[in-house]
Amino acid sequence: MDFRRILKPLIPVWRIANGVSDAITERNLDLIAAGVAFYAMFAIFPAVAAIIALWGFLADPEVVEEQLGMLRAFVPDDGFSVLKRQVDRLIRTNESTLGWATLISTGVALWSTRAGVGALTRGLNAAYGTIPRYGFWGIAWSVFMTGALVLVALLALASVVVLPVLLNIFPLGRFTEAALTVAQWTLTGGVTLGTLGLLYRYAPNHRGRRPRWLSLGAVLALVIWAVASVAFSFYMANWGSYNEVYGSIGAIIALLMWFFISALSILLGAAVNAEFDERYPRERPKRFSRQPPPES
Repeated sequence: MDFRRILKPLIPVWRIANGVSDAITERNLDLIAAGVAFYAMFAIFPAVAAIIALWGFLADPEVVEEQLGMLRAFVPDDGFSVLKRQVDRLIRTNESTLGWATLISTGVALWSTRAGVGALTRGLNAAYGTIPRYGFWGIAWSVFMTGALVLVALLALASVVVLPVLLNIFPLGRFTEAALTVAQWTLTGGVTLGTLGLLYRYAPNHRGRRPRWLSLGAVLALVIWAVASVAFSFYMANWGSYNEVYGSIGAIIALLMWFFISALSILLGAAVNAEFDERYPRERPKRFSRQPPPES
C-alpha cells in the first residue's frame, strides 16, 4: 500500500492548517477575538435597537423576537435569556415611541454599534495581514460597514416574512410546516454566508483582489461557529454554571464567552482565506484582445 499516494491530498490541508496556526500565534488572533467580543458586548444591544426601530417603520417588530428564537440552540440559556429580555423591552419601547425620536435614537444606536464593527474590521485586517484604515477614513468605513450589516439584517427579516407567503402558493399540504422550517434554516445559512462574504470582501483594507463572495474561509467559519456554539451551549446546560462562580453576572459572562467564540470563528475563516490565497493565488482573467490578426 502506497501511503504517500493516500496522504498526498492531505498535504495542502496540512499546510493551510499549519499556516493558520502560525497566524493565530504571530498575529494574536485569539487576543484580538477577545477584544472584539468585549466591543460586541457593548454594540449588540444598540444594533438590535436600531434594527427593531427601523423594522418598526415597515412591519411588526415582533418578527425580530420570533427570529431570535432560532439562536436558542447556539447560545447558552443564561446568555439567551439576557438577549431575549432586552429584545422584549426594546420592542415594547419602540411600539410606544415610534416617530422622529425613534429616528434620532436609531442614529445614536448605529453610531454606538460602529465601535463593535470597527473592532471586528481591525481584527479582520490582522487576520489578512493588511494595513488598517486610520483616521477619518477608518471611522467612515466602519460607519459604512455598520449600515451595510444593518441593511442585510433588514433584508433577512423581510425574506422571512415573505417566505411563508411564497410557500403557500405551492400545494404542499401537511408538508408545509416542515418545508417552512427547512426553508428558514436554509435562508439563515445563506444569509450568514453572505454576511461573512461581505465582511471578508470589504471590511479589510485589501490592496489586491478581494476574496470571493463564497469562500472556503466563510464555509469553515460557519461550520466552526455552529459546532463550537452548540458544544458550548451543551456544556453550559449540563456541567457548566457561571452563576455559581460569578454570581449575578454569570449570564453576562456566558454571553461574552459566546461572543468570543463567534469572533474567533470569523477571524479563523479570514485567516484560512488569507493562507489559501497566498498559497494558491488566483490568476487574473485574460482580457479579450481586439488586435487584428497578424498578416500572413
